[in-house]
Amino acid sequence: MRVCVLSLLLTLDLATVALSLSTCSTLDMDQFKKKRIEAIRGQILSKLKLRSPPEVFPEPDEVSRDIIAIYNSTRDLLQEKANARAATCERQRSEEEYYAKEVHKIDMQPSYPAETYCT
Repeated sequence: MRVCVLSLLLTLDLATVALSLSTCSTLDMDQFKKKRIEAIRGQILSKLKLRSPPEVFPEPDEVSRDIIAIYNSTRDLLQEKANARAATCERQRSEEEYYAKEVHKIDMQPSYPAETYCT
């Protein structure tokens, strides 16, 4: 009986020592998200070479017809290039499918070591 009580006290004493040595702390996910958002905001501001977010947001100006025409022609050109690339890829894929469907079967006679042994 005395040994059981002594071992119980020793176990409790070791448990408290083990818990005090733990370096892990609980993670607050809300705090983690807030810190992550602040870090991303800081990265964006540094890319824009700003120290703090702007207080006044200017109204967007009207876009001139020349800029709209350049944008539309660039968009159309990129669409044409994408269509040409897609057509090229489609042609190459159809050729690959044609050649991939050819199957060559070669029947080979099994070679036995006894037959190839020269006396």
